[in-house]
Amino acid sequence: MQWEAVRASAQWAAYGDALGFITELTDTAGVRRRIGQDDVTTTVPWKRRIGGRYGRDMLLPTGAYSDDTQLRLATSRAIRGDGEFDAEAFAKVEVVAWQAYALGAGLGTKAAATGLMRVEAKWSQNIFATKAARYVDIGGNGAAMRVQPHVWSARDLTNWDNITRDVVQNAVSTHGHPRGILGAVLHAVLLAHALDTNETPGPKQWRLAIDWLEQVPDVIAKDDELAHLWLPTWSDAAGIDFRSAAVTVANECRTALEAFDPTTPLTTETYAALVKRWGGFDDATRGSGTVTPLLAAVLAHAYANSPEAGLLLAVNTLGSDTDTIATMAGALLGAVTAGPPPGTVQDVKVIDSEARRMWDISQGREASTFAYPDLLRWSPPKATLDLVGHTPMGPALAGLGPLTPTDTPAVSNQATYVWGTLPFGQSVLVRARPDLRPLDENLLPGDVRPPRSRQAADVPKEQQLLFEAPVQAAASADHRPVLGGTVPGAVTERVRRQAPPSIEEIVQELARNGFTPEQVGRALLHQIRGGRYGVERAAAFAGLLARAYHSERDRPR
Repeated sequence: MQWEAVRASAQWAAYGDALGFITELTDTAGVRRRIGQDDVTTTVPWKRRIGGRYGRDMLLPTGAYSDDTQLRLATSRAIRGDGEFDAEAFAKVEVVAWQAYALGAGLGTKAAATGLMRVEAKWSQNIFATKAARYVDIGGNGAAMRVQPHVWSARDLTNWDNITRDVVQNAVSTHGHPRGILGAVLHAVLLAHALDTNETPGPKQWRLAIDWLEQVPDVIAKDDELAHLWLPTWSDAAGIDFRSAAVTVANECRTALEAFDPTTPLTTETYAALVKRWGGFDDATRGSGTVTPLLAAVLAHAYANSPEAGLLLAVNTLGSDTDTIATMAGALLGAVTAGPPPGTVQDVKVIDSEARRMWDISQGREASTFAYPDLLRWSPPKATLDLVGHTPMGPALAGLGPLTPTDTPAVSNQATYVWGTLPFGQSVLVRARPDLRPLDENLLPGDVRPPRSRQAADVPKEQQLLFEAPVQAAASADHRPVLGGTVPGAVTERVRRQAPPSIEEIVQELARNGFTPEQVGRALLHQIRGGRYGVERAAAFAGLLARAYHSERDRPR
């Protein structure tokens, strides 16, 4: 795997997303309203209604991307410098914070994100059932579209076990239907093949990847939290056996491929016929977690020598899931394409920076780790509108840090929409209250906490209003979370020198909080997953915790 392949895969994935976002869920008349012509030929600025029926029509800049790339970047940030995927930070911080800036989000992922705001919810225990959705029914492509960083950072592209484990941990935080989970695995192993061989996967590789889906239960069985926490809870809620479900999904994919002739040229007509045959135009199956990666694989194979044409075919096949098919095809095509895409992609420097960090991790090189808030103290606001709040440093987004406005705010239906940048350079269109509420300092990344001498109450009233006037996007370097390639060396060193809390300090904090079960469990899991000496640290932690608990309980009142 070469660095250029990882960067191109990331760029083409974002480019496909940006192209398909323009045509998503609309018809020819809708495309004409959005960009003034019937077909998409490149990325352009356009308008879209944000916030549902009662939201606002907002101008989106050239190359603006949707939730596909947003959550892909979130996945990347949650991969630590040592290559370990921080599933809890991804689920509890990234997915929750994403609700404040989501663009084109699917109903299933949004429902799961709401579920993750519950204090007791964990990445492996986000089992929910509402009038809008049930966890075990969420089988769309919202997981598959975001898992590419697990492949880009893989140290061995032939080790499908390790890639699959991380992909499943990622997927189950939001998706509980086997199609949604296994579709993510399917796309990931096909991408691993492309990066490993510098070839887009063909029919033989499709069949091997589908066969691999039946091995996923064995991968789950080897991961403690998946096997002992997620799987039993999922089985009770779903009422089926995951192993038999994996066989069923694999057979569905095999049946789909049996009806497809890979020697037939993929034209506008034949591709549309294939999408129709596989249910890609039907409301119930348009965004299927397995159909989407199969369509993306077919496109990538047919257009390996003309990637732009392949993406334009995907995004102009109106009525299909244009952005996600194109973003997944783009990831595959970029892996075998030497150069960047032909059109503008928003935040390309951020995308490149994270791709570089993934590449460094894959090569075993030193890489930085994002400074997430302390999850022992993480308790997000009850309302998504309050995920953006005011701090002594100005507006900030929970979990991700200070937010610098870059445009004039727009107000609609008691909410304010404004474009801004996060400290690491990512552009976000946030939705928040016009009058910001205080944001708890425990919701900020560890390296951007305000001085304790300044309290939220000290913030001048004018700073509590959301972005009175646009400000140029220029975050202070001292307020930037640690991301590879985006912070000055001195700042990176400053954060790197910050030692993590000792076991004794963690126990003291738990005692002050009354030994809350959720916090105790989270802290114990953190010790267990603490690398080579996780077992020893967990045992020491449990001993200290037990002594502190009994000491506190026996103290005279």
